[in-house]
This record gives sequence, C-alpha cells and structure tokens, in this order.
Amino acid sequence: MATAAPAMIFENPANGQREAVSNRDGVRAFFGGPFYFAVKGEWVHAAIHAALTVIGLLLWPSGALMVIGAWFGYACATPTILESRFRRMGWQKIAG
Repeated sequence: MATAAPAMIFENPANGQREAVSNRDGVRAFFGGPFYFAVKGEWVHAAIHAALTVIGLLLWPSGALMVIGAWFGYACATPTILESRFRRMGWQKIAG
C-alpha cells in the first residue's frame, strides 16, 4: 500500500491557522495553471505563468514546447513557491 507524500505544515503564529504544502499542490497547479496561483494569492506567478502560456500559444506550433515546459516547470516548482510565500508572510514551519 502506498503512503501519502510527506507535507510541509506551516502555522500562522498570529491566529494558529495551519496550511499544508505537498507535491499534490504541484498536480493541482498543473491542472489549474495560472488560476491556481491566483487563488493562492501568488499574483506575480499567476501573471508570469499566463504570459508564458499566451506567448507559447501565439508561437504555435513551435511554441508548444514552451507551453509544455512552463506548465511542467511551474508544477514542479509549486511546493517551493508556496513554501517561500508562507515564510515571507511570517508563518512558522512546524512539520516536514
């Protein structure tokens, strides 16, 4: 039986709210694209992701690799992006 991937858990010291960051967030980012980052409040990454996608689509068919690379790249980088976001906001890493 497969075990769940370990998640990093961050806690807001002001109110005790907890958020988990795992590799599953990368899968969600892959399927959600720029909208995933917009929902998470990462507006800069949402804009960059959307811009790369639009540029790649305008350069179709040669831009197809750029689109695929942007989507897979952002999916792989999502846990690191979210970890950085929580640290910038002053949240404490309590597990992972």
